[in-house]
Amino acid sequence: MNSIKAMKLILLALAVLLGSLSAYAQQQTGTIQGSITDEKGAAIAGATVTITQKATGRVINATTNDEGYFEARSLPIGSYSVKVEQAGFSPSVVENLSVHTGQVSNASLGLTVGGVAATVQVEGTSTQLQVDTTRHTVDGVVTAQAIDRLGVNGRNFLDLAGLQPSVVIRDGGAIDPTKENAYRAVTVNGSSGTGTRVQIDGIDVTDETVGTTIANVSTDAVEEFQLSRSSFDSSTSLTTSGAINIATRSGSNEFHGSGFYNFRNEKMGARLQYLQDKPPFYRKQFGGRFGGPIMKNRLFFFTNYEGTRQAAQDVTQSTDFPQLNFTTSLPVKFNYFTNRVDYNVTDNARLFYSHRYNDDLSTGGSGPSPFQNVNWTNAHVIGFDVTGSRLTHSIRAGYVNFNNRIQSQELTFKFLATPQGFPFFLGVGSFQAGPNSLAPQETYQDNKQVKYDGSYVMGNHTIRFGGEYNNILLGGFANFAGPLSVGGLFNAATKAALPPSQQGDPLAYPLDNFSTGPNAGFFTAAPAHGFAHGGRRNHRTGVYVGDSWRIRRNFTFNFGTRWEYDSGFFPPSSTPELTIVNVYGPKKGAVAKYPKDAFSPQVGFNWDVFGDGKTSIRGGISRSYEMNIFNNGLFDEFARLPPGIGPTFLDFSDVVGPDGAPIVVPVPAGLGCTAADVAGGDYSCLAGQRIGSVVGVIGAVHQAVQAAYSNFTFDPTQGPSEFENTGGFTFGGIFPGDYRIPYSIQTNIGIQRELFRNHVIAIDYVRNRGVGLPYLLIDHERRRSADTFSATAARSRLASVLSVPAASVNPAAIDAFIAARLARTPSITTNIGTFDLGRDSVFPGLTPNITRARIMSGGYSLYNGLQVLMNGRFSRDTMNRFSIGEHPLVREMGYTISYALARAEATSGSGRTEFINNNTNNININDDFGPTGNDRTHIFGAGINMDIIGGFRLGQVWTFRTATPQSLFVPFIDSFNSRNALFTTDLNGDGGISSTGARAELLPGTQIGALGRDIKSFAQLNQILTAYNQNFAGKLTPAGQKLVAAGLFTEAQLRALGAVVKPIALVPESNPWPFQNRFNLDLRIERPIAIGENVRIRPSLDIFNVFNHTALGQYGFASGCGCLAPGLNGNFGALNYNYQTDPQGRGGISELTRSVRTRAQDGRLIQLNIRVDF
Repeated sequence: MNSIKAMKLILLALAVLLGSLSAYAQQQTGTIQGSITDEKGAAIAGATVTITQKATGRVINATTNDEGYFEARSLPIGSYSVKVEQAGFSPSVVENLSVHTGQVSNASLGLTVGGVAATVQVEGTSTQLQVDTTRHTVDGVVTAQAIDRLGVNGRNFLDLAGLQPSVVIRDGGAIDPTKENAYRAVTVNGSSGTGTRVQIDGIDVTDETVGTTIANVSTDAVEEFQLSRSSFDSSTSLTTSGAINIATRSGSNEFHGSGFYNFRNEKMGARLQYLQDKPPFYRKQFGGRFGGPIMKNRLFFFTNYEGTRQAAQDVTQSTDFPQLNFTTSLPVKFNYFTNRVDYNVTDNARLFYSHRYNDDLSTGGSGPSPFQNVNWTNAHVIGFDVTGSRLTHSIRAGYVNFNNRIQSQELTFKFLATPQGFPFFLGVGSFQAGPNSLAPQETYQDNKQVKYDGSYVMGNHTIRFGGEYNNILLGGFANFAGPLSVGGLFNAATKAALPPSQQGDPLAYPLDNFSTGPNAGFFTAAPAHGFAHGGRRNHRTGVYVGDSWRIRRNFTFNFGTRWEYDSGFFPPSSTPELTIVNVYGPKKGAVAKYPKDAFSPQVGFNWDVFGDGKTSIRGGISRSYEMNIFNNGLFDEFARLPPGIGPTFLDFSDVVGPDGAPIVVPVPAGLGCTAADVAGGDYSCLAGQRIGSVVGVIGAVHQAVQAAYSNFTFDPTQGPSEFENTGGFTFGGIFPGDYRIPYSIQTNIGIQRELFRNHVIAIDYVRNRGVGLPYLLIDHERRRSADTFSATAARSRLASVLSVPAASVNPAAIDAFIAARLARTPSITTNIGTFDLGRDSVFPGLTPNITRARIMSGGYSLYNGLQVLMNGRFSRDTMNRFSIGEHPLVREMGYTISYALARAEATSGSGRTEFINNNTNNININDDFGPTGNDRTHIFGAGINMDIIGGFRLGQVWTFRTATPQSLFVPFIDSFNSRNALFTTDLNGDGGISSTGARAELLPGTQIGALGRDIKSFAQLNQILTAYNQNFAGKLTPAGQKLVAAGLFTEAQLRALGAVVKPIALVPESNPWPFQNRFNLDLRIERPIAIGENVRIRPSLDIFNVFNHTALGQYGFASGCGCLAPGLNGNFGALNYNYQTDPQGRGGISELTRSVRTRAQDGRLIQLNIRVDF
């Protein structure tokens, strides 16, 4: 579609689809609206409405239209009075009307005939919660009182988002190492939190590289925040999961401030069950806020600072390798600054400027493989709001600059090194130590953004319109391939093959694989942020228009659309086409283009059933698009560029230089390699050798790679692409020219009801259907797939092993070879690994020059949930009924209670649909569909704050979550070369080129996420395992069947060689069930002490995890299944290991799960706090 046609389409849509949604979801301000009637219910036109902001004295004037309706938008959060006057009627005033972020406050009044002196006063929403009778958005607001009174471990206010239905908070490190400790991932409706859109003071601060957010702000600087879960406002940019809108504090006509200091250490916490002592820990948090008038009623200021200093101990324990049993100090340091100035230009216009700065230093990874992460962010925002009687304008302009650096570092454990002096990462079973693969890297993001939101009241219509432009500059580098990485083969068989004195030495185990790469880390060619390469500029433009149509006084119909164009969604159009990939289909190698017709229409309604504002039924349906984080798209451009600037990943089977020439180093005799083997840069012949014996060769290969790349001059217009140079073995995958951007269809229907005064409940059914989510990589080359078997190559390989002519290869020759080998060495074992037929040459895929062709496609995701949110407040008058004498047991109490009954599912069970995912089934990609790693059947949350007898305050945060499910995969049990697992685990014949040889294969009889959902006991699991052993064990895989069909082996021979599906041991039903629900109470006990009229000292005690319920999580993450899922290989840590007979007495649930514990699963912690308000 050319640009002229696209513009015509846009203008047509803007003219016809008047939309959106009175759901002012992405406004950090609120709205007051109302209908004014006489005693008979007739509309009163021309009435004067005076709206006064209590904190600043600002007065906004409006008048009712012919329908008796008025609306004042873009109002700062706070308490207001609304006075309505009309000749012949008594004035009426609504006092203490609360305005909240993105919400609509109703000030409808009925005037009575009378004089001016007889003013009727109505108490507003500061004491009475309201039913929303105009919007259909499913959302909630966490207020200033909740933020101030509820204790949060770590003082990140976003943790309180967990009080909303179907919301779970995770440490940002679960998304990306750049977010370790300091940031939060807010998972909404079963999402990962990657795509949750975040804005502060109206400016977008979403991390466009990895997701979550690029800015932090002190809890003391936050006024409140809104979280939208379904039917987002059309002003919301790219997201399919959720949107967070944060409003910072501002000054008022009175000087107010507060300072705090929090402290805790290991002596104030409970000991974890599997540790004899409590590891050292230290944390102090301190800071304050202050604000007030510079010029009364006109100019105000606010300032804030918060700091955190923390030192924690990482406990590393390894049963197989005791040299990894040690503790390491992991320091953490945060600083947050906020400054803001507000200016009431006129009664109807206000201007503000805010500046925020935050920095954080934290240590991530693990004790034996740590990295240090440093972030710092500057953000500037200017806002201008004009609130008129009919027309309103809201403008935001902002600049956000985010910076991140990650470095690998040695702490207590000193890294192993090659004889050449290169430190390397070694992974052998539970021995995972060495330079962290996530470092070094640097990430930068600049946002230069301007937004406009307007509205116009016309009769029964409120027309909304607006747009935004965001100039996003991304950049940095990540040397993921540079650190040398070595993998060993560890299982019961390889351990038993070693003398007892060597079983604790990881260097004594056989080599499984190694990888190397150059000391480079750019993925894109464009310069940015002071680097010669690594940049991506994105011009994101969005416009929207909509109508909130009050068809009847008690029925509002909302409809509208948004159009968005994201120029940086894919690599630049100048990026070279990968013509080599067109072998898999037309346009597969072309550069994808963002569509120019990306419209997001939506329709909704709200019906005030009885017209009394106490019961509303609301519903809506909409389409929204998902962003494509830079971490997805940069891999696409990298694959298309010539080598030389990026982290070229060189697997040990294909080590080449930037010009494509093989890297060849001599291999000493006796290590299983000939000169011919390595002539093409293939060092896979080293597999199976003792790691300690070949580490010198590996170091020499790594050294040669560094030399080859250091002498190479990069030219983006010259040479073969990275994809061609590595045979497609690049990071991530490519977006084909026919790729369609992902979106979701969101549907919600629900009811809100005022149960009784100050108590409102909302019950909503929410459905979110993702199309093209998860981002899914499909390997079109299909190496090692059974249907690509080459009988000629297999015969040639066997001929070289048997030392006979190819024409003489047959089952009889195989028997003769085995017999002769055994006669020479009676102790030797011959298995399918001896012949090494699981190699690429035998199962060569579809083309000769491509090893892997991962091309982006899209799966499906689905969330279905019943969500309940109840907010309430018991006033003093109510609580005075429960007293001891004249002393009420509880003076006041407010609460938020949420519950969700839901199911979140996706293709391949992806728990992070917004990021690139590998599929588990390369034949029928959407067959493996089921509950994701973020699926929780039940989620309950409650925040309760109360003033009780004796002047004490209690703040309580209750949490209950059921465990997430896990998938069951066929385990890798054999000790021979792992790529030959094609003959033991590849039940569907789809192959794969992972280090285990075959893709993770779902256990037949189960589906994604079956354990913990369909399978609820070990007895059920054993029934499935019994059926598996009867129907699959001892039989040939499709790859084995090909060998028999070609006349190379008999089935009996393959069975004798171990080239059949292995039986899986049943699970001892006495083993601990691997799932535990999460039940938690965080309690704050506070006793404010007044000093004079203006000063209060507030000492408090926080008890996090009162019941010391650690919800230790799941075990069964045994290696050897090619996935992070409960292992069934029979080793310690697997589900089917017999823990009752363990010779070391291991097997308590706490010990089994210590490797998967998270920050939220600490034992009971106590923290001392002191705050002074003035």
